[in-house]
Amino acid sequence: MSASKPQESGEVRIEPSLNKNEAEFIAERRKSVLQSLKKLQIKCRQNEVPNIALLGSGGGERAMVGLLGSLVQLQKTGLLDSILYLSGVSGSTWCMASVYQETDWSTKLETVKDKIIKRLNGPKVSWKEAFAKLKKYYGKDLFSLTDIWAVMVITTFVKEIDEHTLTEQWSQQSKDGKVPFPIYTVIDKKCKQLSNGDSWFEITPHEAGYSLTGAFVDASNFGSKFHKGSKKNQQDEFDMLYLQALCGSALADEVEIEKQLWQKIKDLFQQKETIFQESRKGKAFLRLYL
Repeated sequence: MSASKPQESGEVRIEPSLNKNEAEFIAERRKSVLQSLKKLQIKCRQNEVPNIALLGSGGGERAMVGLLGSLVQLQKTGLLDSILYLSGVSGSTWCMASVYQETDWSTKLETVKDKIIKRLNGPKVSWKEAFAKLKKYYGKDLFSLTDIWAVMVITTFVKEIDEHTLTEQWSQQSKDGKVPFPIYTVIDKKCKQLSNGDSWFEITPHEAGYSLTGAFVDASNFGSKFHKGSKKNQQDEFDMLYLQALCGSALADEVEIEKQLWQKIKDLFQQKETIFQESRKGKAFLRLYL
């Protein structure tokens, strides 16, 4: 597949080809893959390096931890550097978002793993922080259920509010192919239900769009509104917390959404009721002994 030049900012690129920036990175990554294959005693020429991808499934926190464990084991067996692309959906994208926070994470994966596990075992995001973030989201032109899902559900699993963007995250990675190229995927609910069109939407550090259709916008414009192929108005790029919520395949299931959100609302009121009851007990204690 040939590479195309990056589209002008604010334009939709409609071409069945790789983005030029992605193609350049992949060319460098192939060199690492080739060296890895040689170490594994797999004979291969530079122009014959296969496209090896690791695909992470959905499954919430289990998928997140499962992919992290798989990456660690692949490194131990010398297979991690053979991977050209790393892709995932739903819970596995939470793992991807975490590892790519670290520059050239595959070169220090054990340390990165320990850092992630420590965070997952740590305290949850406080309600104060969560509501402050929700208030920021509410200030956007387009406020949706995904914003609520990000703040009320995703934060309880990933235990953080990552306000970096995907392009910011990628900018700290070396461009000499030290890590696999990431592809975050989203299920297009309408296309899936209608059984036509391209039901898979992909997001990379350079572009976001439909791979089968071949329609992409620059990643920095992911969050802006487009009309007839041109950007209608500029909005800030979605941050990583929102992206992790968007990739959650549960968003394609209204029953699951309703169940999860109602549970979070119940937890909130139960928490407030507990605080109220403890406060009343404290006042009664003071009246009794003072």
